[in-house]
Amino acid sequence: MPSDAALKRAEAKKKRAERKAASLAAKGDTEQAAALAAKADEITPITSELEKVALNARNTTGVLASHEQSRDVKLINFSLTYHGVVMFEDTTLELNYGRRYGLLGPNGAGKSTLLTAIAEQDVPLPDHFDIFHLKKEIDATDLTALEAVLDVDAERKRLEAEAERLIEMDLAESDRLTSIYERLDAMDASLAEAKAAKLLHGLGFTKEMQAKKTKDFSGGWRMRIALARALFIQPSIMLLDEPTNHLDLEACVWLEEELKNYPACLVIISHSQDFLNGVCTNIMHLQNRHLKYYSGNYDQYVKTRAELEENQMKRYQQEQDQIAHMKNYIARFGHGSAKLARQAQSKEKVLAKMVAGGLTEKVQADHSIDFKFPDCGKLPPPVLMVENVSFKYPGTEKYLYRNLDFGVDLDTRLALVGPNGAGKSTLLKLIVGELTPTEGQIRRNAHLRFARYHQHLEDQLDFSLSPITFMQKEFQEELKEIEDARKAVGRFGLTGKMQTMPIEQLSDGQRSRLIFAWLAMTRPHMLILDEPTNHLDMETIDSLARAISGFEGGVLLVSHDFRLIDQVAQQIWIAENETVTRWEGDILAYKEHLRRKLEEN
Repeated sequence: MPSDAALKRAEAKKKRAERKAASLAAKGDTEQAAALAAKADEITPITSELEKVALNARNTTGVLASHEQSRDVKLINFSLTYHGVVMFEDTTLELNYGRRYGLLGPNGAGKSTLLTAIAEQDVPLPDHFDIFHLKKEIDATDLTALEAVLDVDAERKRLEAEAERLIEMDLAESDRLTSIYERLDAMDASLAEAKAAKLLHGLGFTKEMQAKKTKDFSGGWRMRIALARALFIQPSIMLLDEPTNHLDLEACVWLEEELKNYPACLVIISHSQDFLNGVCTNIMHLQNRHLKYYSGNYDQYVKTRAELEENQMKRYQQEQDQIAHMKNYIARFGHGSAKLARQAQSKEKVLAKMVAGGLTEKVQADHSIDFKFPDCGKLPPPVLMVENVSFKYPGTEKYLYRNLDFGVDLDTRLALVGPNGAGKSTLLKLIVGELTPTEGQIRRNAHLRFARYHQHLEDQLDFSLSPITFMQKEFQEELKEIEDARKAVGRFGLTGKMQTMPIEQLSDGQRSRLIFAWLAMTRPHMLILDEPTNHLDMETIDSLARAISGFEGGVLLVSHDFRLIDQVAQQIWIAENETVTRWEGDILAYKEHLRRKLEEN
């Protein structure tokens, strides 16, 4: 039977075809682009069938403890296994109306699986809950982006039927009915188009793009359309899995402002602490197969958890000291005089009662990873010179850049920001030599080695191999011994069974770690990082930030993660209006600048 790994392979194949189609279309080769787009559409039914197989791999149990008509959800004794692996065990799943939850936990722990289980209603939820799960992009059809957002007839009919049902049940004064009418009002034809257009605009769509067919957009832009549609519908439970991964910083700020007032129930998986701080009212922490709940945003969670764990360790230590004292007394006097023996027996009873009542557990620290990029050696400046460079893609009239002139050395720590479409990734490709300037030249030191991280590197992984086998195949001279290969991937958090299982069975975050291990083996002088935090958990991002800070070479970074930029960047450049300009301030000041721009608009 095909596994979820087969689903991932099919999805990866589809995305590769879509990316190539978008690239060919940008270069003017519309005929070949159309052929590849059609190929991607042929894969869609395959992924749909494989999704059904993946669904059958989940086994979920739980008891609904909340009232059938409540807008809140509480499941007790909740357990979930996936392909035989226990991810949740006898825990409580609780979602309250009006709350915005950030779901935290390490890569591979089961966060995305939980969202899928809720969305597919593996758990016994009442029928009146409508759920939107932002898992994949909107379908590629002849509908325009605006029409795709407005295509809510089925949802409108469902809400109207639900309203009639509540009235028949004499619940005309209920909060549920009020919220349903508010949602129906928002879908009213006289208001709907303006609202949908505003949502798309916030996510980066111009008027021309809103009138463009969804089939003509890349997967990343269709994901934005799906997000706009979710915000337009405002379901009673919205599930967002890394919603900022396809957004630039400006769109991230807009989405944060949009979600911070979301009226129903929202669950977000995000690696961005800054984003969670701005949106969340509660944090759900997945630890040791149990969900623990905290009030407040991410910073409040960190503070509260630290205080609770400090108190827990004090109780644990007090109990251990007490137990050690009693055991020592029993060992010394258990066979002494009658009086001492009776006292020893009394202490034995106290000890047995303590154990039966449950002892305080020792605090288990989150597993930390220490990434390290190897020393690269020195190169005399200038390492790289961009001289009067202009660039446009062949077959297009619009220049992305004109007359760029700057230098980069091994002490450069630069974050490149700006709106999607401004050419941030294009500039990185020009710097490494993947693209050639239309005008001008880029001079590089003859010994300069780049390590360029980007989201499409996963295409170069052989999913049938294990991480160790893959690395030994890629670096046959350097990693002849299996222990050397183990150390190479272990330094980036791939340990134990993860080292020997097929890459197709690793989570997206674990594959990202493998890619960093692979790049580190090239001993680069300069790290070129294009959205390196996608799929990484927060502990891994912090490890990456420490590794970048300790790296002795140059760093050029494109990221939507404000916190990572704040940790590693010494300069911020803005790419827009066919050039790059230096931002005189830190990244938090830039975020505030973007927020003010939104308020003005």
